[in-house]
Amino acid sequence: MSKNACDLLISNGQIVTMDAAGAIFTPGAVAITDSRIVDAGADDELRRKYDAGQTIDAAGAIVHPGFIDAHNHIVHTTCRGVFGNIHDVDASTIKFADWKADVTEHDEADAAAMAAVEMLRSGFTMFIEPGTLFATDAAAGAVERVGMRALFAPPYIWDRRETLAAMPGLESPRLMARAPVDRDRALGLLDAELHRNQDPDALVRGFVFVYGVGTASPELLQAAHACARANNVPLHLHAGYAPGEGEIYRSITGVSQIVHLHELGVLDQNTVIVHANLLDDDEEAAIQASGCQIVWCPISFFSLGIARTAGFRMAARHRRGVPVSLGVDGAFDCTPAELMLAAHLAARVGDDPVSPSDLLEMQTLNAAAAAGLQAELGSLEPGKRADIVIRSPRAAGAYPANNPVHLLALTMGTGSVDTVLVNGEVVLRDGRSTRVDELEISRAVTASVAARAQRLGVNLDSR
Repeated sequence: MSKNACDLLISNGQIVTMDAAGAIFTPGAVAITDSRIVDAGADDELRRKYDAGQTIDAAGAIVHPGFIDAHNHIVHTTCRGVFGNIHDVDASTIKFADWKADVTEHDEADAAAMAAVEMLRSGFTMFIEPGTLFATDAAAGAVERVGMRALFAPPYIWDRRETLAAMPGLESPRLMARAPVDRDRALGLLDAELHRNQDPDALVRGFVFVYGVGTASPELLQAAHACARANNVPLHLHAGYAPGEGEIYRSITGVSQIVHLHELGVLDQNTVIVHANLLDDDEEAAIQASGCQIVWCPISFFSLGIARTAGFRMAARHRRGVPVSLGVDGAFDCTPAELMLAAHLAARVGDDPVSPSDLLEMQTLNAAAAAGLQAELGSLEPGKRADIVIRSPRAAGAYPANNPVHLLALTMGTGSVDTVLVNGEVVLRDGRSTRVDELEISRAVTASVAARAQRLGVNLDSR
């Protein structure tokens, strides 16, 4: 019997496919040709079926689709150790908004490279950056150089500022000077990143992100929705983030934020609401009726100090069929590897547990849908992109090996990843980048943060 040819066969692994049947093959294999998966199944079957140009022996380790961070302000990772609490405007000599506004092109490139390497080492192959990069070309170049996949949007699409009074750390004269709260500016930028989608194989693509939390007029919201639909990309916006935001919005419009979005016709299955921490029952009904998606950021949920008072609704939404995915928001005090654990703990605090399999779905399939790339990513199935993670069989938290879904969701964090493929290319091997000098990137980003602190008069003395 003649064999089919494939470029690469990942063999002898615990293959967590995330397909509709929830298939796990132990031992299993994945066959890849060019940038796509051609088969996934039992190891002995695929070995008989394929003649591979190259084979990677997973040595019994877990193999899974690359995780997707559905909401990551990637440059904010460099705030580690700078702000104890970005919302406490009296705790620092500057506001968080000033730190964001001061960023240079080199700062953004260095931060993007560092965060991308960190995500690969945490099992992530893609992230969605929600419109807080100024030098998008420089950041895209850094992400592509590392070999990561991403979605980018234009910076700070907003045209009103009343609700920012509820979040004073997020606004400052310096930030507003760099990203003016202006309708003409916002409308002119809506499609600024969509040129990236002309290449179907591009690692960094574009989408539409309105800053949200009440900072967009009805005219801007409807224009953004029309732009997103005309270009077949998702529309994302922040809403229901912090206490006070909703009350201010209701005082302006006479109706709650999500209900207003529904009335304006901007909610549908390709609209993604980010956070949704503080929604009333009418807003929950509007989400259900519209079919829109939610990206929930459990680490931010905890850091805002609202874990008990806000009410936990993620599990209930998931049971109702609302697509919920997970985002780190800003990796100030964590890495994206802690996302599913944080969601698990929030669910426990809310006395409404979420299963490990549901958490994995949120970090793969649902996150791919939030990116508008569910046909390309999120599972190990024929025809999908070969964005694949092989964990280390020697990793802490990898045993007992009887339940790989539980391990992936809750115990295997940064440091457990051995090999990562993006588009069929090995971009991480033996836990290290194959494309960039990680030490050089670490030194560059440390110098970048020190220079920004000096420009802004921030004391970085750890004491």
